[in-house]
Amino acid sequence: MHPDRILNNQELRTLKQNHQDLLALCHDLEALADSLPFDVNERLCHDVSDSVVALLAHTQAFEEELLFPDLEREAGSCFSAMMIERLKNEHRCDRLAAEEISLTLKALLRGHCGLTFETIGYMLRGFFECVRRHVASERALIEQLVPGETGTGRVLA
Repeated sequence: MHPDRILNNQELRTLKQNHQDLLALCHDLEALADSLPFDVNERLCHDVSDSVVALLAHTQAFEEELLFPDLEREAGSCFSAMMIERLKNEHRCDRLAAEEISLTLKALLRGHCGLTFETIGYMLRGFFECVRRHVASERALIEQLVPGETGTGRVLA
């Protein structure tokens, strides 16, 4: 990436859509957690188990390649560098958790899950709460650094 690159409005819209997709996933995970143990929507369980890792990986790659360098450059402080490193560490933890959730939901569908329904519920809730906080943190960072979407066409200036 070129060091002077700035996110454009289309990239900002993509980032917002990615965040909306993550929040929709969180909603689905919450619905699954609420349905345990007696009313599990197998179709939703299957869809979530198939999509959680790819959705998270796609969103995180976009953020790390396009958003984080702009945030670090625009904030230009040791604090911002530490915050971005923290977000990257959260990405790594979230990816591992997403993989575990995917495997757990697939095992649940096959009837071979060694975890209790209570444990699965806590796992799902812990994950979607972390993802919601992560999205909220990124949105707060963006709001501090992004001027209105109208005008120059430059998102982070």
